[in-house]
Amino acid sequence: MSRNDRNVLILGLLGIVIIVVGFYFLLLSPLLGRLNDRAEERKDKQAQLEQLQQQVNELEEVRRNSPEIERQLLELSKRVPTQPQIPTFVVQVEEIAGASGVTQLVVEPGDAAAPAGGGDYQTIPVTMQFNGTYDEMQDFLLRTRNLARLVTVTDVSYCREPEPIDDEHSCPVTPPEEQPEESTTADTSVEAPLLVEIQADVYFQPQGVPSGAETTAPTPSESTTPAEPAQESTGG
Repeated sequence: MSRNDRNVLILGLLGIVIIVVGFYFLLLSPLLGRLNDRAEERKDKQAQLEQLQQQVNELEEVRRNSPEIERQLLELSKRVPTQPQIPTFVVQVEEIAGASGVTQLVVEPGDAAAPAGGGDYQTIPVTMQFNGTYDEMQDFLLRTRNLARLVTVTDVSYCREPEPIDDEHSCPVTPPEEQPEESTTADTSVEAPLLVEIQADVYFQPQGVPSGAETTAPTPSESTTPAEPAQESTGG
């Protein structure tokens, strides 16, 4: 092969390489880039479709359960009065206290306030203190949950009477005055009496009040204890 033929062959191969490289950068590379972009778009749309399908499934579940949800909302609305009705609530608590066997009941309501997250109802914090055994306390809590009025228990503290738990966690209720000690033999079958404090919230839904608006409730400023029956004076 002559030198001229070899140069022509080299130039021909070089030209083919230039054509291939130009084809790749000018045509094939942009085409591959567009294909990658389409693949990413397809992946994103598939993810959106799966998310929408999940939302549809959740809405379908809500639709199927809507009768039960409406029934529960109706039951809850019946348990939320339109007025604070604290005296009525105190009477209800006294009744369940008597049924549970607890004693020395004290009910101390606080001031009404709008919920932190907003809403068309008001909450009233209530502190309840009493003496009773552990089983009596559990029975009291169960009856509180089943009250005709909606009550949410937020905290329960108790300790043995009259000893505090420790220096950091003192007894929530002021122990009664010490009585003269009697020489008796401890009965291990008898439960130790407890001093109990329960923090709870009760609710009311004032009519005609904008959502989240402040409402002043006629709550007592002092602790409420069970009323003693009035004694009538009889003449001889």
